[in-house]
Amino acid sequence: MQIRPILIIVLTLLLFTINSNATTYYISTTGNDSNSGTTPASSWKTINKVNTFSLSVGDSVLFKRNDIWRGQLIPQSGIFGTSNYYGAYSSGDNPTILGSLNFSNLSDWTNTGGNVWKCNATFSTDIGNIIFNNATSVGFKKWNLIDLQSQNDFWFNLSSNELLIYSTSNPGNIYTEIELALRKDIINQQNKNFITFENLSIKYGAAHGFGGGNTSNIIINSCNISFIGGGDLDMDGTIRYGNGVEFWGNASNNTVSKCKIWEIYDTGVTNQNHTNTVTQHNIKYQNNLIWNCGLSSFEFWCKPETSITSDIYFENNTCLFAGGGWGIQRPDYHGIHVLISSNTSQTDTVYIKNNIFFEAQRTIYAFEDNANGQYELDYNVIYQPTANDILFAFFPSNQIYTYSNSSTYTNTVNKDVNSVFGNPNFTNLSVLDFSLLNTSIAIDAGTNTNIIDDFEYNSRPYNKIFDIGAYEYSEPLGITDNEYSKIIIVYPNPTNQSFRVRFDDKNKCKLHLYNTNGQRIMAIENYSNNQEIKINNLKEGIYTFTISDSKIIATGKVLIQK
Repeated sequence: MQIRPILIIVLTLLLFTINSNATTYYISTTGNDSNSGTTPASSWKTINKVNTFSLSVGDSVLFKRNDIWRGQLIPQSGIFGTSNYYGAYSSGDNPTILGSLNFSNLSDWTNTGGNVWKCNATFSTDIGNIIFNNATSVGFKKWNLIDLQSQNDFWFNLSSNELLIYSTSNPGNIYTEIELALRKDIINQQNKNFITFENLSIKYGAAHGFGGGNTSNIIINSCNISFIGGGDLDMDGTIRYGNGVEFWGNASNNTVSKCKIWEIYDTGVTNQNHTNTVTQHNIKYQNNLIWNCGLSSFEFWCKPETSITSDIYFENNTCLFAGGGWGIQRPDYHGIHVLISSNTSQTDTVYIKNNIFFEAQRTIYAFEDNANGQYELDYNVIYQPTANDILFAFFPSNQIYTYSNSSTYTNTVNKDVNSVFGNPNFTNLSVLDFSLLNTSIAIDAGTNTNIIDDFEYNSRPYNKIFDIGAYEYSEPLGITDNEYSKIIIVYPNPTNQSFRVRFDDKNKCKLHLYNTNGQRIMAIENYSNNQEIKINNLKEGIYTFTISDSKIIATGKVLIQK
């Protein structure tokens, strides 16, 4: 009768030992895979080392900023309550993982006659895109050799695994940089759970940026995802595909937040399925900047009828120019901000609130007739440049509401009743600054979505009422007020088991946690930067904390969701 309690005690002690022995590994392009990897000076060198090394639960892998790698990252799962972490160290730009191969030399290409050049290599999978000169231009994929008629038209021969391109002279002579995007997910999260990705740049892949089915408790935070997609979906020369972030099949408790996502062939962020019966639950897309996605900014659908979908949140995102960018190569449906397509799963609610939707080539919203589920569309800022641009379209019935008759749309469809129609007044579109001017109609026009900060980690709300979009507008602070305004990062946030606070300039401080009644419920008198804080015994809700030495130097909030 004593075996079970003893076993529980042993397992608990073992789990504590695993968590307390978590290790941070470093990777830089000047490292060596034979190193220990446990300090920046003894860093690893390759993604292959990261993929093949057996991490322990709670370990972190940090890529050096400003460095660039090529290949597919295959992360390793944590466990309930303790995630594995993939992020960045040092200073500078986010570390970059490319899903492409570089063929920029004259010797990489052979003329086959006329203006058709063959790459002097064969490939294990389709080349879905070609990116030239640091993304100043891209290729145009064709399905047949005979279709190579104009500069940068390219064709991948499925029989010989060869790549051919139309060029008036050797491509290596015309371009200084030629990146061939491979049909592979750059980060393969298939069957992965309890992982946080943060401060990574993912680009030049012809499948998905983050892709894979059967995921849970995945957090993708403050990542840049660009020039994704275009690969041959079924390797039969018919359909191209590729999303910035896709959660396929079973997916639960996943979050994409504070990411920049642009130049995507298909969709910026999506969860979908059409194979076996699955459950998709509690998936959040929050505080993201999404622009120039060929098909849509956000797409959702799930099949078959036996599947269950619940609590999908697309909130406080800023979405621009749906159908813009290189994804305009799509020959079929494109240019939509929110696409709800062929959803037959048992669905309760999809929340689409507090978003800015700015200019869509086809329509702001496209809903398939009789899509299952409740769709709460409200408190959004919606802008189309001309009166006859489409605001909402049901398909295939082709029931359409234009931007000029938004009142008819809200009264008839009963959506966006509290939304605002007009130009949101961004700070500077010409340099992709999507923050809000003080004249923006998005200020104080939102609703409480329980998102406690914005794209730049500023607290929400600033002036008692929530703003719409990824940015919360705030008046400039004085020098004294601003001294510590951005020194902390809280992650994961929201959380259900633990969180960490990362801050600058201080080695050890006091951290005090308070509930909404102002009662101090936790005190860590010697808190170390990035130390894990266990909160699995606390109830759901918003908690505040202070970091102090001889005085309070920073405050923050964390949202606990069970």
